[in-house]
Amino acid sequence: MNRTALIYSEDYRLHDSGASHPERPQRLTQTMGYLQKTGIMEKLSVVEPKVASIDDLLRVHSVEHIKRIRECSESGGCRITQDTYVSENTFDTALLAAGGVLTAGDLVLNKSFDNALAMVRPPGHHARYDRAAGFCYFNNVAIAVRFLQHKYNLERIMIFDWDTHAADGTASVFFNDPSVLNISIHQDPHTLYPGTGFIEQLGGGKGEGYTVNIPAIAGSRDQDYMYIIENFIKPLARSFKPELIIISAGIDSHEKDVMSQIALTERGYSEMTRVFMELASELCGGRFFVELEGGYNLKALGESILEILKSLLGEPGGYVIEGELMHESKILVDDLVRIFSGFHNL
Repeated sequence: MNRTALIYSEDYRLHDSGASHPERPQRLTQTMGYLQKTGIMEKLSVVEPKVASIDDLLRVHSVEHIKRIRECSESGGCRITQDTYVSENTFDTALLAAGGVLTAGDLVLNKSFDNALAMVRPPGHHARYDRAAGFCYFNNVAIAVRFLQHKYNLERIMIFDWDTHAADGTASVFFNDPSVLNISIHQDPHTLYPGTGFIEQLGGGKGEGYTVNIPAIAGSRDQDYMYIIENFIKPLARSFKPELIIISAGIDSHEKDVMSQIALTERGYSEMTRVFMELASELCGGRFFVELEGGYNLKALGESILEILKSLLGEPGGYVIEGELMHESKILVDDLVRIFSGFHNL
């Protein structure tokens, strides 16, 4: 059995955008309650996250952006966008969320654990250098990447984001950076927020070809995602040869989540986790961890986190993903290979 760390703090409940907001404290408190009932907690080590420092944030965000979120919290709260609110506890909780992903990376890179899941909130992948958006204030995974590059001298890190929304904030941070292979598979942005993340958006300058947007059509299922992973993402990863693989796990791509028209299941998340663990073992000495992004159906979120944790622990019972592929999934892979073969040995 693998040594798996679950990064979590009760203080993640303190950020609150209101009872009717989808990104609410119950996402994690109810998930923790469910996990405790399953008995899996006895197999995990729960680790309290450290708090990200301002210096950690400054590797990704502007001074003005950090100051804006802090002052808004200190004044009792404000509205950033139509659906992104700051409460009096948002700044501190967002520092703790970023710190949770730093903690997961540290524990894996210093070999304290074989892998980790950072179960944090608020999420981060829509946050840009100078802007909060989409329930996100600071870009947790980008902050962790810059921290780990700085501390461990890593030259190549791979991110795979399976949230149903394109990781536009993460893409903007690494758009010109060839040291990060940033892959986002998401619902076609013609039909879903943030309206960006098209296949043609593939980085710029020295980073051209290292930002990978995979727009899946509505109705895509486990077998479609596995086809894309097997036929495009795994060859791309082998060409890149990462020293660390990070999964940005958004559970709003679940078939029961009303945020999306993607139809993944908890079995799909389990299998994707297992596949990327195997890929990390092949390419980078097993250095691998998962960090939470979206996921707003509480039952689906809890069940999916459970299956991800089972895969991280190395428990038997891998799922066979069967069924007929959507024709569009095959066409998408052909397009991806055609576009990216000019940058990578596919």
